[in-house]
Amino acid sequence: MWHVDTANPLGVPTEHADSVISVALSPDGKRFITGSLDGTIQVWDTETSVALGAPLKGHANAVFSVVISTDGKRFVSGSADSTIRVWNGNTGEALGAPLQGHTLEVRCVAISPDGNRVVSGANDNTVLVWDIETGRTIGGPLRGHTLAVTSVAISPDGNHVVSGSWDKKILVWDIETGRAMGGPLQGHTDAIMSVAISPDGKHIVSGSRDWTIRVWDMETGGAIGAPFCGHTHMVTSVAISPDGKNIVSGSTDRSIRVWTLESFLRRCSGFEAPAIHFSTNPTHALCSASSFLDDPRIPATFAPTEDGWVVGPQGKLLFWIPTNFHPFMYFPGNSSVIPNDASQLDLSHFAHGTSWQMCREQAAALSS
Repeated sequence: MWHVDTANPLGVPTEHADSVISVALSPDGKRFITGSLDGTIQVWDTETSVALGAPLKGHANAVFSVVISTDGKRFVSGSADSTIRVWNGNTGEALGAPLQGHTLEVRCVAISPDGNRVVSGANDNTVLVWDIETGRTIGGPLRGHTLAVTSVAISPDGNHVVSGSWDKKILVWDIETGRAMGGPLQGHTDAIMSVAISPDGKHIVSGSRDWTIRVWDMETGGAIGAPFCGHTHMVTSVAISPDGKNIVSGSTDRSIRVWTLESFLRRCSGFEAPAIHFSTNPTHALCSASSFLDDPRIPATFAPTEDGWVVGPQGKLLFWIPTNFHPFMYFPGNSSVIPNDASQLDLSHFAHGTSWQMCREQAAALSS
């Protein structure tokens, strides 16, 4: 557990007998649940990080995904044993028999906002929609992906499902008809590992093995702006804050990054001036007062290249950041980086090209 504002850890680390694959927080914030490769589910007290009861056993293999209903009364798990289980949110008791329908490992599950439906994705390349009361599927499998389905999300109105897959595609489905709406959302260059839908239902966020996070228009399916870059390995999980202002991403680079979705959308709409930020302090930004930021050919993103260069208009190399610093520093769009010892850059006195003499002028002014 981490504090959002300070990026400091809360409580002590929790443990399973094997790796923890999935985590879900209760709506009231008082409990969280974890699913593990050890095949168990554990309920924890958020404040103390103490386990509430014994591990829940019911799956015959790794638990890949856990999710809690919006009223906190139920939680659902998906497993490598190809089944889904529904649990009582208060007692931890398994409700009914396992839901069986997938032919391979269940990678992801989601619960509709009204708590009546479960959606699951699996290594059999399909998405299934379930009636949570009867335990039966609603309609047939949703087929459209050509590789394993790694992540599913349900829109706030409960009418649409979004799925991400190893085939690098994102599909939006009509939950009533079971049909894909439009073509696949394409832009990532590697597998989609996680998808999320904004609280207002207008945007999709995706994380990928290509190390990036993308934002999409839910209605048109078009990519918005450039991808968020900053992780130095695959992005395994993305979530959107309840107020819709921030994106949180987790990665196998062992970091968690918070991104400012609200200001990103303003910039993409032209309501906010371009600026280069490698810090949470706005006075440390290289902003539009710099002449080269007024160039209409301004790059879509100022994240460093794989070689470490921050590139400006017309391919100009602005400055270089050693690549070994990248995992431990703030990138454009970040409002927080966990752990909280990430480096920040002050670009307020940055001078480029023929303006290099400004450095001497600023130094002279400060010394006088």
